[in-house]
Amino acid sequence: MNWSKTESKMKWLWGYIKRLLNVLYKAGCGISYIWFLFPVVFWFSYVCTWRYMATDPHTTDLYLGISLVAGLLHVIATLFLLHRRRAVQFSVSAIMWFLSLLPFFVQSVAIQSAPTGYAAEHPIPKGLVCHTPMAEHADTEKAVNPTDSTTFLQIRKGIQGGIYEYSFYYPALPEGTIWLQCYEAGKNVPLSKREIKKKTSHATKAAGSFSCLAQNKEFTIYEGDWDEYYAARIEVWFKDKKGNKRKLLEKFYTVEGWSR
Repeated sequence: MNWSKTESKMKWLWGYIKRLLNVLYKAGCGISYIWFLFPVVFWFSYVCTWRYMATDPHTTDLYLGISLVAGLLHVIATLFLLHRRRAVQFSVSAIMWFLSLLPFFVQSVAIQSAPTGYAAEHPIPKGLVCHTPMAEHADTEKAVNPTDSTTFLQIRKGIQGGIYEYSFYYPALPEGTIWLQCYEAGKNVPLSKREIKKKTSHATKAAGSFSCLAQNKEFTIYEGDWDEYYAARIEVWFKDKKGNKRKLLEKFYTVEGWSR
């Protein structure tokens, strides 16, 4: 091993790190001179976030991001004011930053339940025939007709909007696993891909005749909002013990998302 080359590289790296730290230090000092701008930007973005929260999710995310950046720069500026021993400016800046914490926390909680506008961005395609999920306590077995494949998959509503249960009936199948895959019907966007596959996967025993392979298995669609409906294509997939996969059935439903 050539120690001289290694030592040379280490010195170059250390020199580069020192220059970078020096640049960051100067930037921090420069930011501290305009510390008063960051609370102004933060509160402006804060107000705009509330303004668009219920109508424009994308604009809401933009202003929320600006608030976060302004808040972070405010913290950096405040720390550098302390470093520069600007006691009065540091005190005022620190007080203003702490006064921003509670409103920002309240807003962050509110955003969790703000509408996403998903249904408006994904209207139901014209002419598409969609089924409506059954009522929460409906008996899915009564709706099944062994001679009509469109009845094999039954979806009913769960305890909240966006939460559903599925039952699936099918003719003879070997031993294997079934699961659901859901897609927004218009743009073919996967819906809650990992969560739905994990929640709906169900091992099945070999069946020699028409039978119930899954009954009242719960899953959640997270995309969207309560009472805002769009079209979803719900597919039933099967994998046998050899690993061969195939789609057994697909059916279109009007669904809503679970508002967190």
